[in-house]
Amino acid sequence: MNTGTIKQIKKVAIYNRKSRPDETDDGLKKNLAFLIDKCTQYDWDYEVFQEVGSSQDINRPELQKMLDKVQGFHYDAVVVTDQDRLSRTTAGFSQIKEILTNYGVQVVTSSKIYNYETQEDDLMSDMQSIVAKQEYLNIKKRLVRGKRQSAKEGNWVGGQTPYGYSYDHKTKKLVPNDDAPIVKRMYEKYLSGKTSTDIERELELEGVLTPTGTTFKKARISVILANPVYKGTVIYGKTKVSKTSKKPSGSPRQDKTDKDAQISIDNAHEPIVSPEEWDKVEAIRKGRNSKPPSARIGKVAFTGLIRCSLCGRTHSFQRRKGKELRITSCQTRNWIDDENYKICENKGVRLENFEQAFYFQFQDYVKALELYLDEVKNNIKPDTSNPADEKAHLESQIKRIDAQIKKTQQGFIMEIFTEDEAQAQIKQLKAQKEHIEAELERINTKTEDESIDELEATVNKLRDILSGDTELETKDINALLSKQIDYIEYKRVGDHKAEMEIKIHYKGQTEEQEDEQVS
Repeated sequence: MNTGTIKQIKKVAIYNRKSRPDETDDGLKKNLAFLIDKCTQYDWDYEVFQEVGSSQDINRPELQKMLDKVQGFHYDAVVVTDQDRLSRTTAGFSQIKEILTNYGVQVVTSSKIYNYETQEDDLMSDMQSIVAKQEYLNIKKRLVRGKRQSAKEGNWVGGQTPYGYSYDHKTKKLVPNDDAPIVKRMYEKYLSGKTSTDIERELELEGVLTPTGTTFKKARISVILANPVYKGTVIYGKTKVSKTSKKPSGSPRQDKTDKDAQISIDNAHEPIVSPEEWDKVEAIRKGRNSKPPSARIGKVAFTGLIRCSLCGRTHSFQRRKGKELRITSCQTRNWIDDENYKICENKGVRLENFEQAFYFQFQDYVKALELYLDEVKNNIKPDTSNPADEKAHLESQIKRIDAQIKKTQQGFIMEIFTEDEAQAQIKQLKAQKEHIEAELERINTKTEDESIDELEATVNKLRDILSGDTELETKDINALLSKQIDYIEYKRVGDHKAEMEIKIHYKGQTEEQEDEQVS
């Protein structure tokens, strides 16, 4: 190395990178130790930037942070093991080199100091960048071939380990862990006729949490129920890097591949559920997801609101012979044993008949809102409260309710409460919490006058809906009703003469208030 150049360097940035998360940290630590030794040897002040990231992507957080400081004239040089740690693509390296050159920053590697302002170093760096890119492509091809061969042998090469499994580095197989029984229970509950929403509520009731400490949401439960890995199957190559589409960050998107291009191996590892159980769950899922387009895209004012009184499934809608719009019969399968099941008995009905029963009940709610609005308007007083004190009080109430929910969950686990008792108590506590959170939001974002104006606008829109004079589109009516209503409990059992029963569950309403409704 040039002694004169070394003496000009005082302050440097160390950049250390490894390509993949599954690589061990030993190599990263050794490289960092080597780079620090070099800086110590020449008495350079240094700042470390270290990360895991692909050489194909220059939008790496630590790299960008370092380049920002380069453009603030913080460093005389960047210290790396090799140039390709910065980037292996010619385009990426060219961008980085331009920044370093413009701000007079040299690059120190284990064998050479590069000054890109000189023609010799500029040409040499370009040639090495081309070689590095070709080497990267060759390594990538070998990795892909190796992964495909490993997948054909039934090994796990699919990235993040699925919930309920651990990865055995010796056998390269998935092994059920302590969370496997929870996955097993999800499948059993679904086979018994429960929905993903039901399972979400029951797991929350029991206090079952994900590895990150959050509650299981129905979307995650659905992903688990749809993943063939739990029946012992490994699938590799479900996606491929897009050659045309990119994310806002500039990195390529992932496209789905055809099934013919995927590698699927059965009996690759120990299953958590049997293939027969998994197939039954998949059949139920496909049956439940085959909703008519009108229900999926929200063309009906009650989309997502009508829930079966017998099993909790959300009803959808269809047109009979292209004309009459109906609420469909419930199609939930309640399994009696491994081979036999019974279809839920809840029948459908003409939507027109349902609307008449609904609006007859709903008008009482709108009248109550009108009376509440008048009372608020007539009793407005100058605001002398301290928002900070009120906010602290509400936040303490929320903490108290969270603690009560946990106690109820523990009471259910210890069999102090029955499931119905625990669910009722938690539902009431959550309603209280939602009300307090709404009040907290009001304090944070709205004045009292603004809240009254918003309530008045809502009441006027609801009044127009009841009178049939609304100019709102169907999707807007659905959104407005969804803000007021948690769900509408619906029941119609028997022959074609059977009467329907409905019960509207409003957001934030207590059990006592619900009992006052007339079905």
